[in-house]
Amino acid sequence: MSLRLKLFLLMAGITVFSTTGVTAVALWREVQRGQELLYREGAAMAQATASSAARWLRPDGAQPGAGEALTAVLGRLVEAAPLDRAWVVDRAGKVVACVSPTHEDCTPGPPTEFAPAESPVQALKRLIEPEGIVTGAPVLREGELVGAVRVDFSHEEVVGSARRLAWSSALVAGFWIVLGQAFAALLFAGIARPVQRVIDAAHALGREEDGRQLALPADQELRDLVGAFNAMSTRLKERRDENQRLIATLEKRVEDKTRDVLRADRLATLGGIAAGFAHELGNSLNVIRGYTAVVLRELPAEHPNKPDLEAVKRETHRAASLMERFLVFARSRTTLVTPQPLEPVLREAVEVVGPAAAQGHVRTSLEIEPGLPEVSADAELLRQAFLNLCVNAVQAMQPGGGTLAVRLFADRGAVVAEFRDSGPGIAAEALKHVFEPFFTTKANGTGLGLAIVRQAAETHGGTVEVESRPGQGALFRVRLPARAPATEAIA
Repeated sequence: MSLRLKLFLLMAGITVFSTTGVTAVALWREVQRGQELLYREGAAMAQATASSAARWLRPDGAQPGAGEALTAVLGRLVEAAPLDRAWVVDRAGKVVACVSPTHEDCTPGPPTEFAPAESPVQALKRLIEPEGIVTGAPVLREGELVGAVRVDFSHEEVVGSARRLAWSSALVAGFWIVLGQAFAALLFAGIARPVQRVIDAAHALGREEDGRQLALPADQELRDLVGAFNAMSTRLKERRDENQRLIATLEKRVEDKTRDVLRADRLATLGGIAAGFAHELGNSLNVIRGYTAVVLRELPAEHPNKPDLEAVKRETHRAASLMERFLVFARSRTTLVTPQPLEPVLREAVEVVGPAAAQGHVRTSLEIEPGLPEVSADAELLRQAFLNLCVNAVQAMQPGGGTLAVRLFADRGAVVAEFRDSGPGIAAEALKHVFEPFFTTKANGTGLGLAIVRQAAETHGGTVEVESRPGQGALFRVRLPARAPATEAIA
């Protein structure tokens, strides 16, 4: 059932119910008022006739000629008043005289019977059933009851005014029903338009269009509905925008990871090829370096070609060292991980770089927190990583010198090796690429030292971080997961 039909039925029901109730009360009052008036008039007529009837009635019955005489009296009464019947009964209830313009029979009965008071329902039944008002008066002779005079008013006289009131009430009810339906139509239009706008906006949300904001109507209830819809539309738009941003972010991450995987796959393939090539090239360089050393030993010190051979030997050694570092980075070696403290590994790396640091006027310091937990580590791989960080720091501070502070401490379930130098620092652009293979800012750098550091840290399940600003030195932090302390078994 539609809202329009519900409103129409509601207004019609309210109108009919209220009009019917008011009309019923008015009709009952009108019928009751008419009855009371007719009862009083009928009683007065019967009382006036009773004085004439008293001369013709005795306790033992009617006198001879009473019927003709009383019929004449009743005839004049019927002509003067709108009566259906008028009759006289004796003490025994026998009809003595009867006048009825409608030719109705006169009802016999004892003179003591009088009509009881009527209920509202009985009074309203007179609108339907053709029944008049019967009233009367006792006939007394020397104070003794000898009969009664009865009069019967016509049905139309009783309910005529009530029927006219009913018809006028029906017309008024019809008018109010039509007016109520018109009001219901206006009310429905006032409700339907905002509701339809909400429905259209909801369909727009279903089509994933931008969230609409509806104008607030004047009615408080509809204002609350539209306000709630606007709030829902705003939240849906925010959620949709957030989801789109998340989808775009995830797609970007997937794209980046896919590119990284493809790049790593290509690098792995290239690394395998390059490792084989570097191995063969390293062998050739070792041969060249060996023969150069033999020739240099046999040449006299003043030989003019000896400086050139020294340069060949030096560059050959440099190329061989580069090949060895590349092989360390590219070769897929099996890590020998064992539980061990990190202090000896770090201390050895700092001691190895000590002479080069002293020669470059770099002061080194090592601070180790006592009671550090062990780590699961490949000592050789981590030693190479720590040595690369120390060498890079010393080279960055040459020739002016500086300070290299190395710390080893525990932090949030990890053992951290920290390398802080007072060198020139790293530019912001270069900071994003320092751990990439073959990226370097040094004239003679290979770009593999920090790549090896990151590879070693990630192999051990750790991370490497860098903080630096130009002119404020650099800070490298290698974070490795600490082993959980072993618990003793309780017997």
